[in-house]
Amino acid sequence: MDERYAQTVRLLLTAAPAVFDNDIFAMKGGTAINLFVQDMPRLSVDIDVVYVPWQPSRAEALRDIAAELENIRERLTPLGVTVRTLPSKDQGETKLLIEHETSQVKIEVNFVFRGTVLPTVKLALSPKTSLQFSTEVEVPMLAPDELYGSKLVAALDRQHPRDLFDVWRLFETGGLTDATIECFVTYLAGGTRPFHEVLFGTDKDIEREYHNHFVGMTTEPVPLKTLLETRTRLREELSQRLTPNQRSFLVSLSQAEPSWKLLQCPHAAELPALRWKLENLKKFSKKRPEDFIAQTAELARLLAVPATAPKPTLATSEPS
Repeated sequence: MDERYAQTVRLLLTAAPAVFDNDIFAMKGGTAINLFVQDMPRLSVDIDVVYVPWQPSRAEALRDIAAELENIRERLTPLGVTVRTLPSKDQGETKLLIEHETSQVKIEVNFVFRGTVLPTVKLALSPKTSLQFSTEVEVPMLAPDELYGSKLVAALDRQHPRDLFDVWRLFETGGLTDATIECFVTYLAGGTRPFHEVLFGTDKDIEREYHNHFVGMTTEPVPLKTLLETRTRLREELSQRLTPNQRSFLVSLSQAEPSWKLLQCPHAAELPALRWKLENLKKFSKKRPEDFIAQTAELARLLAVPATAPKPTLATSEPS
């Protein structure tokens, strides 16, 4: 395990209590999985944050996030670290960069997918992580099924070796649960890309990313071949295990006529990312009706779901 990564993790663990000393943020992503849920199979060097409430408007959420990031800066400064705000285009202040000597940790709030599918949980560092870094930390985070549900989307979308490694470890330690797949469908529904491109897309060449941005992060070496096999297995398992309700929901949303009752999450229709996806699909159906219809037909074909021809709809204003 590369000492450079280890130094960054030390900084991350020093900062984490200050980041989550509030009731609106929870941890998600690789750090939550590898340092808390799993027993440190790899290091993770960023803090991915979810804004827990889904009810506030976009403007209210941005104000909340910016205010809390300033609070975090004030809590971190006495620790002897440098904290800088990294503005995000069209999203205000949703990122911080923490620096100490040669280490940097980025804190990024996921502004688009606000809210959670499942209730958050509080978890302590895994035993190995706590022992390795001589510290104890407990933070709020997404429930494990939701952590992995969102991770599956990332693994298929960006196909980074780190994400594929996390999926491989999931396969090695229990595999996909029904709840994980349900969360995956909800996160897929709130994503920016067409569903069929994520589920059945082209495999990327990840060899360079593997050598430049993955090797050295794991406690034990993991060959590239293992990650490629994991990607194939993930595509195959999801294709086999998506339920009729999940398949039908994805097709209905692709038609801009979502059958929300097909999802188990009772507030799915209120989640900002899914509302925004629906509005974008409505705009797409108006601007490019033939492509809109073809996209849904392709998804229905790949998911083996009978699809009625979707009706192009008028675009509406951006959700608040």
